[in-house]
Amino acid sequence: MYLKSIQLREWKAYALARFDFPSPRPGKNVVLIGAENGFGKTSLFEAVVLGLFGKDGMPLIARAGFKDIGEERQNTTYKAFLEKAINRVAIRNGRTTSCSVTLSFGTGDEDEEIEIKRIWSFNDQGHFKPSDEEIQIFEGSKRKPVGPSIHYGDDRGDWFRDYIAKTFLPYYLAAFFMFDGEQVSTFAEREMGAQVRSGIQGLLGIPVLRELAIGLRDYAKNRRQDSPAASNTTLAKLETEREELNEKLATAQTRLDEVTPNLLSMSQERERITRELDSYGTGSQAQYQEQLTSLARYNAEAERAQETLHGLLGSDIALGLAGRPLRDDVKEQLRREQVREDWEAGKAQGDKNLQRFVSLFGTAVEKVDPVLAPDQVDGVKEVIGGCWEALWHPPPSDAAERVMHVHLTSSDRRRTTQKLDEIDDFGASQVLSLLDTIADNEGEASRIKESISRLEGIAPQLDEKRARLRDLNAEIDTANRDIGSLKNEVTGLTAQVESRNKSIANIGAQMDQAQPSLRRATRADRMAELIDEIVKEAVPSQIEEIANAMTEAHRMMAHKKDLVERVSIDEDCNVKLLNKNGDDIRDMDLSAGEKQIFTQALISAVAEVSGRTFPMLIDTPLGRLDVDHRRGVLKHLTQREGQVILLSTNTEVVGEYFDLIQPHLLKSMIIHHDHSEGVGNSTPKDGYFELGTR
Repeated sequence: MYLKSIQLREWKAYALARFDFPSPRPGKNVVLIGAENGFGKTSLFEAVVLGLFGKDGMPLIARAGFKDIGEERQNTTYKAFLEKAINRVAIRNGRTTSCSVTLSFGTGDEDEEIEIKRIWSFNDQGHFKPSDEEIQIFEGSKRKPVGPSIHYGDDRGDWFRDYIAKTFLPYYLAAFFMFDGEQVSTFAEREMGAQVRSGIQGLLGIPVLRELAIGLRDYAKNRRQDSPAASNTTLAKLETEREELNEKLATAQTRLDEVTPNLLSMSQERERITRELDSYGTGSQAQYQEQLTSLARYNAEAERAQETLHGLLGSDIALGLAGRPLRDDVKEQLRREQVREDWEAGKAQGDKNLQRFVSLFGTAVEKVDPVLAPDQVDGVKEVIGGCWEALWHPPPSDAAERVMHVHLTSSDRRRTTQKLDEIDDFGASQVLSLLDTIADNEGEASRIKESISRLEGIAPQLDEKRARLRDLNAEIDTANRDIGSLKNEVTGLTAQVESRNKSIANIGAQMDQAQPSLRRATRADRMAELIDEIVKEAVPSQIEEIANAMTEAHRMMAHKKDLVERVSIDEDCNVKLLNKNGDDIRDMDLSAGEKQIFTQALISAVAEVSGRTFPMLIDTPLGRLDVDHRRGVLKHLTQREGQVILLSTNTEVVGEYFDLIQPHLLKSMIIHHDHSEGVGNSTPKDGYFELGTR
């Protein structure tokens, strides 16, 4: 699939403009569009993004970056953006009160062209309403219109979203095919594990699954509120608690996302100052650097152990620490209760059969010869009844005297026993081991801090730098503690939310027995629980494939090609950049360019693993890349199988970089901007910057 044409009408500085692109062929896949700053290059990028995805494309716009900005803010931002996007001259002169973007895609077969047209309408004052947005889709050379049936009503937008996701690309994968190189440099400052996790979640569509789980739980809650069972105070309390916990969880996660980049920035400043100090001599200064590295390692080990400990605290540690004797007593009680329930069920069935037997006996005894007297018949019945009772008394010797766990079914008892069996090998030893690890590493860190304090006495002329270094160390320690605390808070709150979800589902199931009309609510809750489990297991399933694709992309783009032998990612998305000796080069100093190459490799890997053939559209493709890495990135893009559209300024893909991609060039264009009438108007023409075509 490739982008065949883009047509803009009254979109920003484009009164009417059309870009046409030839189909890619082997060895030639690059379209290069040049424009000076302010001539409409980024406006073209925004038109393609919003023309395809509408409101869902807002996170790709530079102001929102790669981060989810929330539905309410997204709606507001979308409206404000569109009201600035329409050509104001068109409204002022009464030429039109709408703007549009038309995208035509080729599929390799000339008869299989697909056209998407998105039209936004405004009132005379230039104000936009979501209901004034229209989507038109045409397929084939005969431009057959496609769309939802009249039964969709207000859900027409959902139909078009699904069609675009299936036919072209889901919006949550768009950031890996359509992006601004400037934003990549910002994304690169995030912790590598967070980048990988974000990439894999986008690849798997986890954002949509999470939205679905939230929607299912809202549906279940509303359904119960509409029924008499909504008066169940326990359920209402649990749902209120869940909402409060989710708010706290969102706040903690937002704070964690804010603090982490600050830590990275401070760490980079500390590395820079340390290098400057190192330039004044080795000896003590080299020892100082070694101590800092060791301090960071011990702090990281202690933090990892604390995270593991808090993870245990949020799981089954209470059952593990209860002790085997208590667990064995519970399992034995459950077994005896099952024996008693089986005996009572058999007795109840037997009593039912006894009445039937006595009734049949009363009929059959009349045929006995000689005929029995009535008192003889009654006597025989009484003897039979006594014998029958003797079969069921006393109860089995291993039956429980009473059933304590009346809320458990047979299958519940079996699952509970199985769970207790699994925990038999889980106990205090693991906790004690983690506590020892934390204490040991914190002790070593404390010892090293004292040593660092002694080393800080060297080179008095660098007091100012040392003072800043001391401040940074203190600030980094505080940030590490804050991050550790926030991670623990997120882990704990997540466990509490999951606990409330399970409790709500269980209570809902009990309510179903009394009110069958609520079964849909319980099914929704159980489906949401299933989605939670899928989300937990989904990310690890894609890690190896992503790591392999990243390794290949990184090798091609990196300037120091022999520096990284392999990208390693564990199940928790912790990243290691391993050299030939198996050492993690992240323990060394990575430049901003090397960090950005890592992010570029991740974007490339997600795009490749997704299996999509969608075109790649990149605004300012070289972004803030240093000179050493620009050639590697361009070379990698030219070797991509699908179409690549680069939107470049007159300082990016020019000179030697233009020469590098020229053999792979399908078409080059340049955007002209006319100010002759006092109103800017942008139009595309064939050609490129003179510097580029030297």
